[in-house]
Amino acid sequence: MSRTDIGIGRGLLAGVAFAAMTVVTGAQAADYNVQGFIRQEPAIKLTDEENPYNQQGNIYNGVTVTQDSSLLIPAPGAGVSTTTRPIGGADNTFNLMATRLEVDFQANFNSNWNGFARFRGYFQPDIFDSHGDPEFFETDLWSGGRGTFLEANGRNYMVDLPALYLDYSDGPLWLRFGNQQIAWGESLFFRVLDVPNGLDLRRHLLLDLVAEEFADERVAAPGIRGSYRVNNDIEIEGFTQLFSPSVLANPDTPYNVIPSQFTIHQQEGFDDAEWSANVGGRLQAQFGDLALQAIAVNRRNPDGVFHWTDSGDPVLGGTPFSMSSTGVYSAQEWFTYAGMARLNGFTGFNTAIREFQPATGGLGAFEAPNQTLAAAELDYFFQALGPLRGHIARVYPRENIFGVGANYVVGAGPDSFFDQLVIRSEFTWTPDKVFTSPDLSQSHIEEDEYVASLVFEKYHRFSQEFPATFMVLQYLFKSESDMFGRHLDGMGATGARTSGLPSGEDSFNAIAFAVQQPFPNLIWRADFSVLYDLNGGALIQPGLKWKPNEAWTAEAFANITMSDGGNDDIIDTIDWADELTFRITYQF
Repeated sequence: MSRTDIGIGRGLLAGVAFAAMTVVTGAQAADYNVQGFIRQEPAIKLTDEENPYNQQGNIYNGVTVTQDSSLLIPAPGAGVSTTTRPIGGADNTFNLMATRLEVDFQANFNSNWNGFARFRGYFQPDIFDSHGDPEFFETDLWSGGRGTFLEANGRNYMVDLPALYLDYSDGPLWLRFGNQQIAWGESLFFRVLDVPNGLDLRRHLLLDLVAEEFADERVAAPGIRGSYRVNNDIEIEGFTQLFSPSVLANPDTPYNVIPSQFTIHQQEGFDDAEWSANVGGRLQAQFGDLALQAIAVNRRNPDGVFHWTDSGDPVLGGTPFSMSSTGVYSAQEWFTYAGMARLNGFTGFNTAIREFQPATGGLGAFEAPNQTLAAAELDYFFQALGPLRGHIARVYPRENIFGVGANYVVGAGPDSFFDQLVIRSEFTWTPDKVFTSPDLSQSHIEEDEYVASLVFEKYHRFSQEFPATFMVLQYLFKSESDMFGRHLDGMGATGARTSGLPSGEDSFNAIAFAVQQPFPNLIWRADFSVLYDLNGGALIQPGLKWKPNEAWTAEAFANITMSDGGNDDIIDTIDWADELTFRITYQF
């Protein structure tokens, strides 16, 4: 990381602190309001299927697999043997059993200054029958194991301040100083223009209510955001914000999706990006029923990219492998999990050898000309050394994102279904975007990426007895990666899942539909959402909300996943996550 990055980041914090002191010292009196809620959030599994990306759900647990290195005879020890992964499976009823407390503090200091703070506490007991004692929240990013800037945590709990800011307004000028989310774009399931902040996946992955649009997942960070309304139809907005990466679900926790046979080295890559600043601007204009916007953002990619790295193992140091009973046991497991992670097991093996040649050469390894010989070499290593863990590093390249968006409100007859239909389109272009290569090479893939969505949104009253129904239909296109940011070269499979290699995809295409129907007394509300990957996977989320009074709310929603299992759709990654989630909330 450059000294410029450090200076910008720390200067940004100093500016935020100065603004806060100005208001505190200058305020004479303020109006305060405090409110919040406490909520119990259990998620009950609907099937016996375990998360296959964790040790307790590994699909090879208890399975006897043949290790065949006979192609390497007369190498010492080469031949045919068997191995059995000894780690037992889990038997948990719940994926989630969390207790959440949120308290909001609002203050009005004077006609120009307002303040807002949100305290969030989250406790997750270890009801997940996992291997060892997994860390639910501690993360190797900010010092002290913090995943986000204003956070404290332990193995089973986290407390943070997802909002802590001051607002200043004076006529057409508006400014916000402090820890904040910046939510751009309005697409359900998808994030097209919503690029300023990363996501925190530790609590419930991406399986919360669709209608909440990542409100609980979006990572807040200290920053300064402001807008200036030139006239009634034109507004200019800009921000500068401390870089804060997306936070991954930790290994062997309920919603981990990176195979736990990997060790992820996050600290060095984050140290390079720490104290960097993201910057961006947006121009919005209104022309009657047509609204236009354009954005430009320069940021560190919060999701990061991954590559092989030195394990530091006492025996295998200098290679991306270490000896461990929690590693991979056979070539069959290697190729299966490579496909599940949208990686190429054959080229990934050769890359690990080629880019660490001095060390791997000491093991007698060499690049394999075909997958059959690569499998034999892998099994030879497993026979000689036992199970091996792979070590990967996460880094955060800078990128520029340019985007445009348009909203058009259709005017038709008052009894027409199309009256007040909102047609929305969003588009972004990221030149030379950096992606994780399916072979985990330190030379990442760089390609221009185009992302687009087309959205139809409508409130319509089908009956005078019921309030209006809200409906959304949308289409998403990505040219180079799937919805999770994985490059399309790692998608698909030729041959069986246990031995096949990715065939690649030309583009990612998905359709989403959501409907929300309040009942006549507004005590009940029904929700139904569907995400369909055109390659053959679907996430269906029906839900029901009951609010008998101002204090109590009860919600239930299910996540039902369906995939054809071809390693070519995004739902395949979460196809184990069928669950029924309840929320019982008391507001005060």
